Amino acid sequence: MWVMSDGTTVDTAAEAAGRRLRTSLLGNRQLVPLSIAHGVAAVGDAFVAISLAGSLFFSVSPDASRQQVLIYLLATMAPLAVLAPLVGPAVDRFRRSQRLVAAVFYTVRAGCCLLLVSTLLQLAFYPLALGLLVASKASGVVKQTLVQSLIDDPDELVAANAGLARFASILAAVGAAAGAGVFAIGGAEWTLCGGAVAFVASAVVVLRVRPVQLSAPQPTDDIEYAETHLPTVIVGSGGMSAIRAAVGFFIFTLAFTLRRDSEPTYVYALAAGAYGLGAFIGHTAAALLRRWWREEQLIALAIAAPAVFTAIGILGASVPLLMIISALVGVSTTLGRNAFDALLQRRAPAALLGRAGARYETRFQLAWVFGGVLATPISLPVEVSMMVLTAVYVPALVLFQRGVREARRNENASVNSMAAAHDRLAEARVAWEAGQLRVTILDAVSATDLAMSVGGAQSDEAARSALEVLRATATDPEAAVRERDALRSLQLAARLITPDA
Repeated sequence: MWVMSDGTTVDTAAEAAGRRLRTSLLGNRQLVPLSIAHGVAAVGDAFVAISLAGSLFFSVSPDASRQQVLIYLLATMAPLAVLAPLVGPAVDRFRRSQRLVAAVFYTVRAGCCLLLVSTLLQLAFYPLALGLLVASKASGVVKQTLVQSLIDDPDELVAANAGLARFASILAAVGAAAGAGVFAIGGAEWTLCGGAVAFVASAVVVLRVRPVQLSAPQPTDDIEYAETHLPTVIVGSGGMSAIRAAVGFFIFTLAFTLRRDSEPTYVYALAAGAYGLGAFIGHTAAALLRRWWREEQLIALAIAAPAVFTAIGILGASVPLLMIISALVGVSTTLGRNAFDALLQRRAPAALLGRAGARYETRFQLAWVFGGVLATPISLPVEVSMMVLTAVYVPALVLFQRGVREARRNENASVNSMAAAHDRLAEARVAWEAGQLRVTILDAVSATDLAMSVGGAQSDEAARSALEVLRATATDPEAAVRERDALRSLQLAARLITPDA
């Protein structure tokens, strides 16, 4: 850094390049602590995955491994019953302390790892594994809400989500290599301890996140349902469910196929590496493609990407073809997930993102479990497995494209809702002229709620928060409502609904 004669500073080329590298890896300054915490947690997940794979899959006979995996898959459905009704609302309730909530969930994951050390292959293993799964999914929900609070421009949500996931995938690859070394030296117990250390580090780092503290309005029940069940969100979740079901089926099909054919260990490593490389490409491509394509188009691409090669695999699947499909499945998973997360973050209000994220995460996890359960009990020829995957991807793509067209048509019809919002705003002006100050405020706020329900209101959190304060005043019989309060509500509603007004 050079200091000029007038006191200003000029970065050197090396410093500028370093700053660009940090930004590309960790995101903008607000995202850096979250990126690091999420990445270190990915290292912990890699350690846990290696320890469980070694103890549940490779340490027993093929038939016994199928039974162990099937029990685990069926057991993972139990915690999903609490993810949506309990975890989501809890995240929303503590919206102002989300970094603390994130730290708690990371700490819970560390505790579960330490307890798992003494319960591998015992009955107590499964409740602890369930607790680890719930805490992991809850951490993902909290991450969604934190990203929404740290990003101002909705068009940057895909890039932010992809950047977080891309950095996490890099650290996860490093963690997988380190975890494999720890497992080879100290076994599953020490690998789990390493995962616990990583989760504790994540808990410490995430406390440095500084989300914007805005008082987001709490919509009514009908507005809540409308905002989190918009047609594009519903169709997008259907596409992601198909992707997740295919991923679950492919992962377990590939694992059992390689083991049945007695493939050497390095082939497993190649398959995992291909999937990881594909996932990394998906994260990178999501940020680039979002400049030209909408989130719905990215999800369609994610469904289509593996379909061609799974169709080829019906004629005969060699190991190299399985590696290619593994990479494309990785691309599909991360590209689709980044697009859907951005779609949900764009459409769902801040006050509801926790429960919306938990609801959809539950559906996606159930789809993944369904795919895994379908692949685990019986040994299918690999060509039949490719036929099943093709039968998932191709109809899913057709139905998704048709659903997107219908959703767009229905959301175009939501112009009627915007017209109703403008009508309600006009009624608020009439009430203002008649001197009905409380009615003026309530009609102005209702007009904004209608516009928000169809995504037609501007994303001005300060204006929305001010309207909520005015609504609370207007609904309090003992509070005095002044003329300037009513006039202010009209001005704010007009700014949100008709920004050119």
